[in-house]
Order: sequence, then C-alpha cells, then structure tokens
Amino acid sequence: MSSVRAPMVRAAWMCLLVAAPAMAEWKVLPPTGERSGLPQSIPGDAQTIRPGDSWPQDNQFRWLIGELKIPAEIDNQSTAGKPVGIRINCGDGGEVFLNGRFQSRYDNDHPALVLVAEKAVPGTPVRIEVQVYGKVQGGDKFDEAAWTILEPKRALQRLSISVNAAKPLEPVPDGIIGLSQGGGLADYEDSTAAKLKEGGFKWFRMDNIFTNVLKKPEGASPSSNEWVWDWTDFDKRTDFIVKKLGAEPIFAVSYMPHALDAVDNPDRQSAPRDYGVWEELCYRAAARAIERGVRVPSWEVWNEVNTGWLKPGPNDTGTPEFRRLYEAALGKTGVDQETVRRFEAYAKLYRATARGVRRADPDAKVGGPALASGPFESSDYGFCANGRGFARGLMAWCVQEKLPLDFVSWHEYFHPADIIAGQADEFRKHLDDYPQVKKTVKSFVLSEWSEAWWPNRPQDHEVGSAYCADCVIRAFIPKKIDRPCFFYVKQNDMGFRGDWSMIMQDNVPKPTFNMAKIFNGLSGRWLPVDGTDDEVCAVAAWDAQTRRLAVVVVNFRYRHNLRRHVRLTIDSLPRELAGGKYVQWTIDGTHSNVWHDRNRAELERTGGGALEGAKFVLDATLEANSVTLVELRGANDE
Repeated sequence: MSSVRAPMVRAAWMCLLVAAPAMAEWKVLPPTGERSGLPQSIPGDAQTIRPGDSWPQDNQFRWLIGELKIPAEIDNQSTAGKPVGIRINCGDGGEVFLNGRFQSRYDNDHPALVLVAEKAVPGTPVRIEVQVYGKVQGGDKFDEAAWTILEPKRALQRLSISVNAAKPLEPVPDGIIGLSQGGGLADYEDSTAAKLKEGGFKWFRMDNIFTNVLKKPEGASPSSNEWVWDWTDFDKRTDFIVKKLGAEPIFAVSYMPHALDAVDNPDRQSAPRDYGVWEELCYRAAARAIERGVRVPSWEVWNEVNTGWLKPGPNDTGTPEFRRLYEAALGKTGVDQETVRRFEAYAKLYRATARGVRRADPDAKVGGPALASGPFESSDYGFCANGRGFARGLMAWCVQEKLPLDFVSWHEYFHPADIIAGQADEFRKHLDDYPQVKKTVKSFVLSEWSEAWWPNRPQDHEVGSAYCADCVIRAFIPKKIDRPCFFYVKQNDMGFRGDWSMIMQDNVPKPTFNMAKIFNGLSGRWLPVDGTDDEVCAVAAWDAQTRRLAVVVVNFRYRHNLRRHVRLTIDSLPRELAGGKYVQWTIDGTHSNVWHDRNRAELERTGGGALEGAKFVLDATLEANSVTLVELRGANDE
C-alpha cells in the first residue's frame, strides 16, 4: 500500500457561496465506549467547546451538541428566504443529526454539510447533534462549524438526468471491480467463495505468493544450490481463486523468500541474491499452475518498488548502463545512486520473471511496475515518488531487452477520481513515446485501490462506498481502467475499526461489497447519460438478452457532500420492457449498511413499481454519500 498521503482539493468541490462560523453554545457530553443513542438533554457535566479547540485523541465516542439560531446575515448577505446549511468537521469523524433527525456521516477528510433550512427565517432555533467517533486514524480538533448560504440550484432544485436507451454504445466489460489481497486471505472456506461469487468478482490480484515456496534444507549452507519447494500456500491460493471462486488470478511476484535474500530484510523486500534461481521459481510456479489446471494468466512484477519496497543486493550496483537507461527515460540527469540501484534490481527482477513465466506459459501476461501512486515524480505531485522514472524506465527496458509488457499497473488510495483519471492519461502519454510496447499493453491494472491505505472509518460505512463508486464512474469506465482491484477482501471479526475489508466475519458485507455487487452486475451495452454535475454522476447499461436496463446514480463530493433531488428520465424504452417493472436499490446512511444496522447489511430494495408507456421518469432524493441502482426489467423477469 502507498505510504504517502496528501489531500487534493478541486475548485469544483467548493460551490458554497459564503460561510461564517457558528459561534453559539457548543457542548461536549461525557465519553462512552461505544456509540450511544441520541441524548434527550444536555447533562450538567457537559463541557463547553468552541470551533478550533482541541479534541480528545482516545477511542471514546462523544456527543457534540450545538444550540444555535439561524443568523440574519452570513458575510454581510441576508439569509432571509435563502437555503442555509452548516458545515461540520470534528475529530476523526462521526454522524450529524439536525433536530434529532439523522443527516449524514463524515470523517475528517470528508467533512459534512447539512441543509438546515430551505428558506431561512433568521433567529429560528436549531439543534445540531454530532456523535463524534473514537479515534482510528486522526482528527485532533473541533475543526469546523460554519454557517453557509447554499446555491439554490444545488440545494433545492431537481437535477435532471437523462438516459437515451435508443443509442447503445460499446459493450459493458464482464466485471468492473476485482479484488486485491496481500498476505493471504482470512480464510479459504467455500462460504467465503460463495459470497464473493455473489459479488460478481471476475479477477483477483494477490501478492506474497512466493513467500513460503522456496526454503533451504535443514543444515544446508546459505550459499548452496539446494532447495526445498513447498507449494502448499501457493496451491491453496490458486485453488481458491480458480476452482472455488471461478475468477482469474493476477499474481504479484512479491515478496522474496528469505532463503533467497540478497540482503538481510525481515520485511521480505530484498532483491534475490541469484536472479537465475528467481527465474526458475517463476517458471516452476507458472508450470505448476498449468499442470494442476489452475493456470495463472497474469503476473505482476513486484510491489511499490518506486517507494523503496525493493532492497538492491550487493551485485545491484547502479552501473553506468542502468544510469543511462533510467536518466534517459526520466529525461533528467543527476539521479541519486540508490534510486539507480533499485531500478537496476527491478529491471533484472522483471527480466527474470518474464523469462521464467513465459518459458512455462508463452501466452501469460506480464506487467508492472505496481507503482505506489501514479507515474509522476514528487515535483509533479507531492504524494508521488519516482513514478515517472520507474514507469518509463520499465518501458525502455522492455524495448531494449525485448521483454513483454502486457499491462501497466499502479496503486491508488484516498485521492479523488480526477487524480486517478489523470494517472491513466499519464501512463498513455508515456506509452506514446514507446510505440513498441504501447501496442502490446492491453490492460490498465489498478492493482490496489480503496478509500484509504490506512485504517479509516469510511471503510466501515457508506462514505467509503460512495467514494469508490464515484471513482468507477468518473475514472475507471471513461479511462478504461479495466482491472481495478479493491484492497482487500475479508476481516475475520466484526470489529468496526476502519479495516480495509469489504466483508466481515461470517461474510457479512460492508457497503463497499454491495457497491461492487451493483457495478459487477451491469451487462450489455453502455447507454448515453446526460445532465450530471460535479456532485452527482451516473452510468447506464441495457442488456437485450436479459431484458434489463440498469442505471447507477452516485451522490458523492470529496468535501461537504449534500443530499440532492434528482429526476431520472429514460426515453425510448426498449420494447422488451413493455409491461415490466422497475426496482430501486440503495446504499446510504441507513440502507445496505452494516455500520448503521447489522441486521440490514445486505443490499436493500428501497422502491419499485410498474413501467407504463415508452418513457420512464423517477423523482428521488439522494442522501449524501449514496449509491442508487434503478433496474428496469421485462414482464415476468426476476
């Protein structure tokens, strides 16, 4: 996972007109160990707090309550008759209530925005209740409580989204979201495979696949060429993915078996001390998978080498040849020697991997460089490191050595969809400079991706789900990132601690699983969608064979997301839908959400009705951080 974090802010996110601090009476109630019900009154031992004050850094839950009045003016503008909201950010995250009614969840990177009044009456009393969650990753202040005059178009009016069912476009991919896992699964049970099948996952990327394969015989010299091959863990992984799940493996050839370390490294990030033995390891692994009927079609070389997760050996000296190659690819001289040494180690590792795998399986796909974040340098974006050098260096190396580059790969967490889209664009620009490999690259693999690379509250609830859905619609589909891999699969308990997993103990789904299930269920051909904006996005597909027209609408903004009114119109309904029905499914703060209600964790139906005529119109209110699926089905179709 990436080790650099920096929030990016788009001007489009900030479509609030004016704001002013809500400097009334705020109280903090005594802490509790778990979430608690909405307090009916403020106890006498509650403490006064003001925006900007520090917030406790423990794992306790606290209610923050403000007794406010709508101000007459905000930044010298009258509030009378205008839509007025309040922005909230406090601690590590939490959930906001308005006069006792739930509004939305937030975390300190995705603060909340609540519409307080559609037509404000100055002086009206308002009670804001915020249950602030205990610390998981950060948030040490009562950062924000600000009154805001909102744009009427955004706060009050319906956003008109139209789908043209008469003009089908290119085919929908067979699967849109895949899986990624490091260090092995929580379990390899049939029930887990069945749950993942339900989610429609068609590919599964795993690293740490060689960690336990290669060992030294007891008493053997470290320098000897004697080896013990133990395929137990490798076989278990391939059997689960191919036989139980029926998915395509993408195996990342990391990390190094200790017996093959070139340098002592307990984190298994060492380069091999013998690249010939590494090549033989890759050959045997690919051959074994074929022989056992669980072929691995795609092999990714290593993991986040650009940030230092490969330690060069004593023979990886950073020779003048590799310096010239790297600096020519980078377009810059004076690169530090350690970076050149790491590039040399990676280049040799890639060559040995490709030769070994292709010797066993000439049709196997090989790719990389599995960057931590995009193909940029830190001078481009502070959260990137050596991305351009390793991306272009790998392309140049593949040209020079006549090696396959069947896909390019990288990891991204946390950053918004436009950043990920820009990373795909940048890879394509680099490939334009290496036409020999450009024609061989068939896939863009985002081999690790999720809301955060650290434990983070949104990964337990709807905010993380909406973030991921926004990435799918705004980046993956338009930029043809065809192998995004959600990191990771399963935790083996029911603890809410911001764990990355999409399913919990006993295969209870989190909102991210339900989100992936929605997208992986799309089929047929894409349909044109118009009328979305920078907060609400949508995608639609029509499958004539199954007589199913599906529209997915996502309401998400990186900061200060607001509930929105929409009108969905589908013109020229296919005749196959005559006499049919529609069904609506929702993931939001109170639906399909294990964090809200463990008994309502599965994808939840929230509406439906009969189809009438050749046009479909649906008026709906999308809660903040929500994913909505509207399915139109033919008569008698389930």
